[in-house]
Amino acid sequence: MLERIKMYLQDVHVENFASRRPSTAMLFIRVLLIVLGVICVIPFGLYLWPLIIALGLFILAWFVGTRTQIDFDYSYTNGTIEIDRVFTKSSRKKYLTFSMSDVITVARLDSDYLRAYQGRGMKVYDCTSQNGKDNVYAVVFRFNKQNEVIVLMELEDDFLDAMEQAARDAVHR
Repeated sequence: MLERIKMYLQDVHVENFASRRPSTAMLFIRVLLIVLGVICVIPFGLYLWPLIIALGLFILAWFVGTRTQIDFDYSYTNGTIEIDRVFTKSSRKKYLTFSMSDVITVARLDSDYLRAYQGRGMKVYDCTSQNGKDNVYAVVFRFNKQNEVIVLMELEDDFLDAMEQAARDAVHR
């Protein structure tokens, strides 16, 4: 009994991440913008308008590059899950925060537990690396106590264990 009480007094903190690499189409767009910028400068020399257009294309290529390399950091602390997006390993933005008390179900993406939620037009947040890994789980929860939302996450066993402590009936492996 004493061990069970100690377990409830300890803070539970688990972190996990998924790195999403830029798609081939985005890499192609970035290279195309750079090539167009160079093409604007070479034939027209140092005239003002081609330089302004080339500078705009280079800035656009930089912006596309910074927004296509995304890491998702999952953090579980005492029943609260926070998902942050990290752009180019430097800029961190809060993406989603929800409590395990709002979670309806956690199951593998190809699981039978998710059949009831297919075709309902629910909002889906894809927080995976999109590499086709087999550890993709769907977390269905109530957003703002009203709408049901699905979050796709790549979860490891320690993260699932921590979630299972807070909501044993909701987690399905």
